[in-house]
Amino acid sequence: MKLRAHHLLCLPNFIGEGYSDAFTANIAAQKRRLAAEGGFTLTEGADDICAACPHRRGESCVSQDKVSRYDAAVRRLLGLEPGKSYRAAALEERVRAEILEKHRLAEICGDCEWYPLCASLTGERKEGQNT
Repeated sequence: MKLRAHHLLCLPNFIGEGYSDAFTANIAAQKRRLAAEGGFTLTEGADDICAACPHRRGESCVSQDKVSRYDAAVRRLLGLEPGKSYRAAALEERVRAEILEKHRLAEICGDCEWYPLCASLTGERKEGQNT
């Protein structure tokens, strides 16, 4: 299985919503696949989650600059290298400890259209946001 770095943030917060029915079905299937296989190879381009995304353009995305920035931030914070294989359970813990518990979602992907949903699921607030 191939995953891009920022999808390590998307998968735990996936609750059945998506860009399209096909995308939603695919991400649900990929989440089950990751749980069953237990590991993945980190990629810089489109991954198995992107396969059914309506924004995909070949190995790229219509928002490539933005998703590349998200990927780079997650790789930096977790010390990940493209092309290497990782165990999902170990990275889930690192995502929780290094990103979610430190409330870094806004820093990484605060301009994502899905950020409000993820923030509500994780209890994160953007700086300056009222409680």
